[in-house]
Amino acid sequence: AELARHVGQTLVVVRADETGRSALEDAVSLLSACPDVKLLLNAARFSPSGRTFGSYYGYGG
Repeated sequence: AELARHVGQTLVVVRADETGRSALEDAVSLLSACPDVKLLLNAARFSPSGRTFGSYYGYGG
């Protein structure tokens, strides 16, 4: 969190179906001093339709 003030961007890797919402919200809150926080969804299982992945709802185009 302390370093967040000194960087222009951070990347948080989120594992699908493993990372809880509250843990993710806490992580993003700790990084709030950083102007650009990116999230990367890892280990996602995509459906053949391409609309959903894991237990998250995806981009439908």
